[in-house]
Amino acid sequence: MGMTTYEGGSAYVLLNPTYKKAVVIIQEWWGINNHMKTMANRFAAEGFQAVVPDLYHGKVATDADEATHLMSNLDWPGAIKEIQAAVNYLRSQGATQVFVTGYCMGGALAAASGVLVRGIEAIAPFYGTPPSSLCDLAQTKVPVESHFAGKDDHKGFSDPEAAKAYDAKLETAGVYHKLYMYEKADHAFMNETRPEVFDKQCSDLAFSRVVEFFNQYA
Repeated sequence: MGMTTYEGGSAYVLLNPTYKKAVVIIQEWWGINNHMKTMANRFAAEGFQAVVPDLYHGKVATDADEATHLMSNLDWPGAIKEIQAAVNYLRSQGATQVFVTGYCMGGALAAASGVLVRGIEAIAPFYGTPPSSLCDLAQTKVPVESHFAGKDDHKGFSDPEAAKAYDAKLETAGVYHKLYMYEKADHAFMNETRPEVFDKQCSDLAFSRVVEFFNQYA
């Protein structure tokens, strides 16, 4: 359906009123690019309504310097409010189960959503953890399936040590949690538009795991 504006935000949306499952997909640091639209289409093909909130409000980075600038200027609490607005919008469109996933920056926001966003069933963050100033991950309230890359070198954000620290927080939270580590994969291994890091085998496996995980709570 393309871009839609609703109360509290705007997003790239794929709606089907016959689908009761829905997913909020949170962008990488690039913005709503073709990779995010591809992920929305993949979820739609699995029977989910899909929304990708436009957290950069129309801007899409074309190089790492621009992406760094956009991400460093992101209002993280404001982004959480926009994710909440996307959840509310999906429920207004007939969704009865809403899930959250995201990649890189979006993975960090997906993890934070498990603490701060109401009305969601489960989350599946990919290679990203939020700053402690945003939330305490030990207060996560929903089931979590997280996906990280063994060769990720983004220290303190998405490297294996950060992934394990996140998983330990989830143990403290007392929620269901499963950490998948793709040992031979790099950061952003899901991104088919970046051949230098894309890993089709890991991408397909991770996506199938997320769909199966979400369907358990649908």
